[in-house]
Amino acid sequence: MRIEKIRFRNLNSLVGEWEIDLTHPAFASDGIFAITGPTGSGKTTILDAVCLALYGRTPRLNRVTKSGNEIMSRQTGECFAEVTFRTGAGCFRCHWSQRRARKRPDGELQAPKHEIADGETGALFESKIRGVAGQIEEATGMDFDRFTRSMLLAQGGFAAFLQAAPDERAPILEQITGTEIYSLISMEVHERRRDERDKLNLLQAETAGIIVLQPEEEETLRRELAEKSREEEAAAGKLEKTAKAMAWLTSLGGLEKEISGLAEEETELQGEWAAFGPDLERLHRALKAASLEGAHATLEALRKQQADDSQALKAEERSLPELESLAREGARTLIEAELGTIRAKEDLNHAAPLLAKVRSLDQRLADRRNALADMEEECRQDGESLEKVRESREEKLELLAGEAERLKIAELWLEEHQREEWLAGGLAGVEEQVNALLSRQKDVADGEAALEREAEAFRQAKAVLGECRERTGARREDLEAASETLRREKEELECLLGGRLLREYRAEKEALLREMAFLARIAELEDYRAKLEDGKACPLCGSLEHPFAEGNIPLPDEAEGKIAVLEKLIGEAEEREAAVQRLEKAEAAARQQVTDGEKDEAAALSAKNAAEKALALSAEGLEKLREVCAGLRRTLAARLQLLGIPGIPEGDLPSLAVSLRERLNAWQQKVREKEDIEKKIGLLESDLKWLDGTLETLTRALDEKRKRLGTLRNEYDCLLEERKELYGEKDPDGEERRLKDALEAAGEAEKKARELRDGLKERADGAKSRVESLNRGILRREPEVNCAEAAFSAGLSAADFESEEDFLEARLASEQRDALTAGKQDLEDRRTALAARRADRERKLAEERAMQVTDEPLEVLEPRLRECEDALKTLREEVSGFRHRLNENAAAGERVKEKKQALEAQGRECRRWDGLHELIGSADGKKYRNFAQGLTFDMMIGQANRQLQKMSDRYLLVRDREQPLELNVVDGYQAGEIRSTKNLSGGESFIVSLALALGLSSMASRNVRVDSLFLDEGFGTLDEEALDTALETLAGLQQDGKLIGVISHVPALKERISARIEVVPRTGGRSGITGPGCRRNLEAG
Repeated sequence: MRIEKIRFRNLNSLVGEWEIDLTHPAFASDGIFAITGPTGSGKTTILDAVCLALYGRTPRLNRVTKSGNEIMSRQTGECFAEVTFRTGAGCFRCHWSQRRARKRPDGELQAPKHEIADGETGALFESKIRGVAGQIEEATGMDFDRFTRSMLLAQGGFAAFLQAAPDERAPILEQITGTEIYSLISMEVHERRRDERDKLNLLQAETAGIIVLQPEEEETLRRELAEKSREEEAAAGKLEKTAKAMAWLTSLGGLEKEISGLAEEETELQGEWAAFGPDLERLHRALKAASLEGAHATLEALRKQQADDSQALKAEERSLPELESLAREGARTLIEAELGTIRAKEDLNHAAPLLAKVRSLDQRLADRRNALADMEEECRQDGESLEKVRESREEKLELLAGEAERLKIAELWLEEHQREEWLAGGLAGVEEQVNALLSRQKDVADGEAALEREAEAFRQAKAVLGECRERTGARREDLEAASETLRREKEELECLLGGRLLREYRAEKEALLREMAFLARIAELEDYRAKLEDGKACPLCGSLEHPFAEGNIPLPDEAEGKIAVLEKLIGEAEEREAAVQRLEKAEAAARQQVTDGEKDEAAALSAKNAAEKALALSAEGLEKLREVCAGLRRTLAARLQLLGIPGIPEGDLPSLAVSLRERLNAWQQKVREKEDIEKKIGLLESDLKWLDGTLETLTRALDEKRKRLGTLRNEYDCLLEERKELYGEKDPDGEERRLKDALEAAGEAEKKARELRDGLKERADGAKSRVESLNRGILRREPEVNCAEAAFSAGLSAADFESEEDFLEARLASEQRDALTAGKQDLEDRRTALAARRADRERKLAEERAMQVTDEPLEVLEPRLRECEDALKTLREEVSGFRHRLNENAAAGERVKEKKQALEAQGRECRRWDGLHELIGSADGKKYRNFAQGLTFDMMIGQANRQLQKMSDRYLLVRDREQPLELNVVDGYQAGEIRSTKNLSGGESFIVSLALALGLSSMASRNVRVDSLFLDEGFGTLDEEALDTALETLAGLQQDGKLIGVISHVPALKERISARIEVVPRTGGRSGITGPGCRRNLEAG
C-alpha cells in the first residue's frame, strides 16, 4: 500500500485547504523525506489527516463523532481529510468530512460523513460509515490497529519496551502487538470450565432429589384406579337417567304454561283490531283521494297560470304610455349632444398651429438653459481642481523639507553605529554556538538529575529487595502453618468416618428413609389388614400369606434412631469436609503467595543490579558532557571578543543572543529607513514637477470656459423675450389638454345620450310585444281549463266525493297514509304469527305426553339427583387422585431418565473443558497469554533481526532463557558475547528500537505490501553519529521500494534530508505548509 496524495482542510492549526502530492519527483528520488517544524506547529496533524480519511479516528483523539470534534480548527464551520492510495487491487480515494450547521463556526456539529471511491474514475463504492470501514479493510488488508502498527510507527513505544523491567514488559508488549485477546480467551476457558462443573453438580443434586414409586406400589394404585373407575361409570349412568326424567317433567310444565300465555295474547290482539276501526276508514278515503291527485294537480296548474297572465297583462298596459314618452325625450337629448361634440373639435383644430410654434421656442430655451448649467458646473469644478492642485503643491513642499531633515538624522546614526554592520555576517555563528552551549548545559542538568534519579532508584531497589526477602520469609511460615492445620483436619475427618466414605453414610440414610416410608404406607392400610385371614387370598395382591396382618407391623423407632445418628454424623462430617476444602484453598493461596514472593524477590534483585549498572553509566556520561560543555564555552568566548564583549555572562546566555539580535535588527532597520527616505524624496520632487505643469494647463482651460459661458447667457435672453411676445406665460401643453378634455367630455355626453335613447326605445318595444303575447296566451288556455274542470268533476262522482271541498278534506299526507298502512299490516302479521305458534306448542305438548318417561313427580326426583351428584363427585376426586399419583410417578421416571442422559452429556462436556483448561485456562489469563506472547515475541524478534542485519552487522536480538520477556543482544564484535539491551548506547538503542518497529510493521501488515512508512519520532536525543546512522538506515529502505516519512523538530534534519515538508507557524495560532508537492487551495479558502 502506497499513499500518493493527502488533502485536508481546517485541521488543528492548519487552517484552510492543503494538498500534499507524495508522487512528486523530490520524494521518489530520495525515498525519504522529513516533516519538520517547531513543537506544536502541526506536524502530527498531517498524519492525523491520513488516519481520519481512512478510519474516521486518530491515535490521539480516537473517534470523531457528532457529540465532539477536537480536531476541527477554531472559528471554522467545516473540515475534511482525503487520502489517495494505491494497492495491488487498484487506486482508491477515501474522503472523511464533518461540518457545523450552515457551516457557521457557532453552529451545531453535524454527523460526520465517510466515503470511498475509485481514485482514477471517481466512481463511488460506498458512502455508509460501516460499509466504508469494511471496504477500506478489504482494500488495505488492515484495520485501524494494524495500520498504526505497520505504517504509522511511534518509536517511543519500543524505547519504553527496551527500558522497562521484565514484569512491566507484558502489558507494553500486549499493547504493541495486540495479544490481549489471549488473556481473555484463557480467563473465558477458566470461567467456562467452572460453569460446566457447576452444571454437573446441579444435575447430580436434582437427580438425587427425584422419588420414584416401587413396582408393587404402582401396581396397587392401578388396581384401585380400575375399581373406582367402574364405580364412577355406574354412578354417572344413574345420574344421567334421573336428570333426563327431571328434564321431561320440566319440559311438560313449560309447554302448558306457554299455551296459556298465547291465549291471553289472542284476546289482547282482538281489542287492538277494534280500536283501529276509525283509522282503517280514514285510510280507505285517503286512498281514493290519492287516485285523483293527478287530475287535481293539472287543473290547479292551469288555473294558476291563467291568473298570473291576466295580472301581468294589466301591469304592462298601465306602463306602456309612460315608456313611449321617455323614448321621445331621449331622442331630442341625443341631437343636442352631437352638436356640442362638433363645436369642441373645431376649437381644437384652430389652436394646433400656434401651440406647435410655442413648443419649438420652449425646446430651444430648455437646450440653452441646460448648456448654461453644464458650463457653470464645469467652471466651478475646474476652479476647485485648480485650488486643490495649489494646496497639494504646498503639502508636497512641506513633506520634502521634513524628509530631507530625517535623511540627515539617519545618516548621522549610521555613521555613529558603523560597528553593528559586522553583525550581519557573524551573528548566525554566534547564535549557533550559544544554542549548542545551552543544549549541552541542559544535557548536563538533565544528566545530574538523571544521576540523582539513578541513585535514588538504586537505594529504592535495595530497600525493595530487603522488603521482598522479609515478606517471602513470612509467607513461607504462613504456608507451613496452613499445611500443618490441613493435615490435622484431614486426620480428624478420617477418624470421624472410621475408614468409610461420606457417600456410603448418605446411601445408608436414604435406605432407612425408604424403609420408614414403606412402614408408613403399611400403617395406612389398617382396614385391609384387619380383614386378612390365614389361608385366604389378599384382595390387593392375592397372596395367601399375610406377614403384615393386624398386629404384625414392625415399629419404626429403631430406624428413626439410626437415621438420627446418621444425620448427626453426616452433618459433622460435612462441616469438617468443608473446613478441609477451605484449608486446602488457604494452603494453595499461601503457596501461590510464596511463589509470587520468590518471583518478586528475583525481580527486585535484578532491578537492584540494573540500577547499580545504570548509576555507573550515568556518572560516566555526565563527566563527558561536562568536558564538552567547557570546550563550547571557550570557543564562544573567543567569538564574543571579536564583537567587543569581554566574556560570557553567567546564567544569561539566552539574553546575550537576544541582545545581539536586537542590535543587528536595529542597524538593519535604520538602513532600510534611510533607503525609504531617499525613495520618498525622489518621489516628492517628481510630484512637484507634475503639479507645476498641471496648474498652468488648468488656468488656461478655465479662462476659455468663462468666455463661452457669457455667449450662452446672451442667446438665452433673446429667445426668452421672443416667447413672451408670442404666448405670454401660458403653458401650451395645459391649453392643449384643456381643449382635448372639452372634446372628450362632449363625446362622452353624446355616448350617454345615445345609450339612454336606445335603452328607452328598447323598453317601450318590449312592453308592446309582451302585451300582445299575454293576450294570445290567455285566449288559447281557456278551452284547456274548461276541459280539465269537467274531467275532475267526473272523477269526484266516481269516487263518491260530493264536491271538491269533500275531496280536499279526505286527502292525507303520504307519511300519514304510510303510517296507517304499516299499522294495519302489523296487526295482520301478529294475528297470523300468534295462530301458528299456538298450533306448534299444542303439537309438541301432545308428543311429549306420548313419551311417558317417568311416573314419579319432581319432588321425588330432585333429592335423588343431589345424592347421585355428590356420590359421583367423590368418586371422580378419588379417581383423579390415583391418576395424578400415577402420572407423577411416570413423570418422575422420565425425569430420572432425562437427568441420567444429561449427566452423561454434561460429564463429557466437563471432561472436554477440563482438557482445554489444562492446556490454556487460568483465572488471571496468564497461562495462554504468556504462551501466545512468547510465540509473538519470537516472530517479532525474527522480523526485527532481518531488519537489524540491514542496519548493522554487529548485533543480533535473542530472548533471555530464564526470563521469557527479557531481550538481550549478541555482540558480534565481542566474540558473540550476550549483553542486555539496557547497556546499549543511545544510537544503538535507537537502531534496535527501529528494527523492532519495522519488524512489527512487517507482521501487522499481513499479506499487504507496505510501501509508505511514517515515523513519528523527534530524533532529539541522538548525537550526530547516531543520527547519521539512523538516516542512512531509513534511506536504505528505498531499495525495498518504500517511501519513508520522518516527523521531527530537530534542525539538523534540514541538512541531512533534502526533501522536506516544513510546517511554519503563523500569527493567531495558525500554521502553513511549504515544500515539494505542497500547495494551498486558495479558491476553497
